[in-house]
Amino acid sequence: MARSRAKNILIIGAGPTQIGRDTESEAAAVQIIKNFAETDRNLFYVTSDANSVIPRLDVDVKFIEAELTVNSLIQILRENEIDVILPVAGNTVALQLSEQLNESGILKELNVRTMGVTTTTIHNINNPELMNRVLKHIKEPTIPTTVVENVTDALRFAKRVGFPVLIKPIASLTKTNRIKCDNEHQLMEMLESAFKVSITNQVAVEKSVVGYKEIEMIVIRDAEGSKLLINGGENFNPIGVHSGDSIIFSPTQTLTDVEFQSLRTAALKIAEILKIKGVCHVQFALDPTDGKHFITRINPFFDRSSAFAARATGYPIANVVAKILMGQNLREIKLSGVQRHDSLALIEPVMDHIAVRFPTWSFASFKNANQQLNTRMKSTGSVMAFGRSAEEALQKAIRSVDSTTAAEQAALDESQLSEAQLINVLIHPRAGEVYYLLEAIRRGYTVDELAKMTHIDAFYFYKLRHLVKLERRLRDNRFDMVALQEAKYFGFGDTQIAHLWQVRSDEVRDFRIKKAHVFATYKGVEPTAGEFPYLTNTYYSTFEDEDEAVRTTGKKILVLGTANSQVGTNSAAEYTTFQTIQRCQKLGYKVILINNNPNALTLIPDLADKIYLEPLTVENCLNIIHQEKPDKIIAQGKWEIVTQLVLRNVQVEQLPVSRTTRSENIEADYMGVISSINGSINLFGVVGIDEDNMFIPIEVSEALKVKVAPLIKNANQHITNNGIYSVIIKENMHQLQIVSVVPLAVQDLPFLSFVFDQDFAGIITEITLNGSSEIENHPIIQGDYRYSHVYPYTQFGLKKPQNPPFSLAIGAEFQSIK
Repeated sequence: MARSRAKNILIIGAGPTQIGRDTESEAAAVQIIKNFAETDRNLFYVTSDANSVIPRLDVDVKFIEAELTVNSLIQILRENEIDVILPVAGNTVALQLSEQLNESGILKELNVRTMGVTTTTIHNINNPELMNRVLKHIKEPTIPTTVVENVTDALRFAKRVGFPVLIKPIASLTKTNRIKCDNEHQLMEMLESAFKVSITNQVAVEKSVVGYKEIEMIVIRDAEGSKLLINGGENFNPIGVHSGDSIIFSPTQTLTDVEFQSLRTAALKIAEILKIKGVCHVQFALDPTDGKHFITRINPFFDRSSAFAARATGYPIANVVAKILMGQNLREIKLSGVQRHDSLALIEPVMDHIAVRFPTWSFASFKNANQQLNTRMKSTGSVMAFGRSAEEALQKAIRSVDSTTAAEQAALDESQLSEAQLINVLIHPRAGEVYYLLEAIRRGYTVDELAKMTHIDAFYFYKLRHLVKLERRLRDNRFDMVALQEAKYFGFGDTQIAHLWQVRSDEVRDFRIKKAHVFATYKGVEPTAGEFPYLTNTYYSTFEDEDEAVRTTGKKILVLGTANSQVGTNSAAEYTTFQTIQRCQKLGYKVILINNNPNALTLIPDLADKIYLEPLTVENCLNIIHQEKPDKIIAQGKWEIVTQLVLRNVQVEQLPVSRTTRSENIEADYMGVISSINGSINLFGVVGIDEDNMFIPIEVSEALKVKVAPLIKNANQHITNNGIYSVIIKENMHQLQIVSVVPLAVQDLPFLSFVFDQDFAGIITEITLNGSSEIENHPIIQGDYRYSHVYPYTQFGLKKPQNPPFSLAIGAEFQSIK
């Protein structure tokens, strides 16, 4: 329990979105902050993420925009008299910074404590050799590991345990993953760069367990030692493919009860020995031949797996952990949905459905990137899907990404591959792997052959083989009601069936509804699997008889979420949707959200009034529209799903924003931000643009105002619809001229909302729905801020070009220039 003196709490954020980190950390931070705001503590939140939604929360929290470095944090600790730092909402970034702060001595000097996880635990987790000692103490088997300071020691260890080995820098300056080395040459080559990025000039070397099953367990522990398992997940791929690039099934699919209980017990023991107060994600390598396991990773913080566990089970992990951090214990915390007074948070979730997390890629935008899957994560996002069977959940996940573009998933046309090419892809997995596996089954490869080549459990190939059988049955029985009903039950979409029948998807839909009378029904997602009466607001579709969803009453609006994170919009789109939902509610609407990004900020409990965890496809949207009969439907601008719905006579209110980027590769010096409402122009302010495409807010001098004012008036002739616009301005011979006038880009919206102290997403939403909005001008936030884009070139092993297009950015960060 926190001491009474802990008045000033600093929550360390994770920084900008990048590969390996979406908005799940910020989603956890929002829930923690909302819970902590109910106490008398002073809250501070620090991040370098320019897309952070924290500044716009209606709670008392001081938002600090700063580089996430030890020096900047030391200054923040001193200036704000911080008593406690909370690293568990900041992913590995916050954990490593906490370790460095502790090593610097500043925590002891200022008597600052960590919350949720002790400095000793952080130190042990960051050092594999120390962690192995802890594991041996609790009699958990450990992977042979050592920490070396030179190449000679690394080679000696590798020869003793045998190749392959994995290496990882200790206390890395940048986010790094374990790198597999198959021989001496690779080891020497990789060690050179690994030593360079280690603050301590040390590298961990460990025996590889590539080929073992990868299992994940999410547990919670409170201050008095009560513990429970929240969720278990099983990776489709064995160890050797980064878990972020693998399909994950929950609950586990192939474990015996003995294996499952062994891993559960180990995860709970780890939470106990490390004295975790909150959530802990433990990853295991499980030997498929004898059931023995090794612990490969321990994350005592919110990550993508804990976010997926919360979505999959319906258990509000972040809200429960927030209360634990505030001093409550599991036996005292009530789950708001449970309708029995004695059903508290100390209840292990039970699932009556299958949940799948499915990786998504952006290789169509980075064609030269190496698409082979290994221990370095390459997916830029993920989707999730729910079903009554593994087949249904997997099919829905595939449809989730196929609705954007199949080219993003499989760079090769699997049907055109030669046998040699196909075998090569099977042995060396690459992005879109499941497409190649399905093709292999279509060509007659047996389950045993595929299991041997890929080291993937045969169970999954039986499931894939079942899907291929259903494909064949559909192809051979056009417009057959029985074949259709079975296919829908196992997750086939109308578009997939239309492809097999060689007709339009609308024809399949008409036949399904009007003749076969096959309709989608909805099941609630909640942690008791119907054991207790539970009020849930979250649903998924299936094709069974009973429908658990009750149509929402009152004035309601359907908001189309952002789905999987992609380059270009990413966390900025989540920010915009978050603000859109809040403004819709302020306008008196009940908000129904459809989204299937497991890391989505907008899926936090109690934000939307009702959530459908469904693929953003035409079929699913039409089904939900039929189910809910919303008064309005709103989406971020014009994108594929919006276009397809409009073609089917569905009226969609499209926010006048650019979903890609502002005008790119145009020489400019300033950008004005204006509103245009029924012919009336309002200038919010002007930002400068430097040669690095970074935005620098500047005070608008009187001289510049005089120059800009007539330009802004003339900007109206470039505008046809109400909204917020960027006016791109160039200075030529001391004369200003408008280069272009475009709707405010989603990418820029969060940062500009911050510096101008405006809710631009909310204003745009209100203009769209009501035709007008009350405009208040606020002074620019004092200070000089830089805003720049974050790109995934490094993670893809590509050299960053001199002027990369903004549309390929994956996140955004800003720096305060003091």
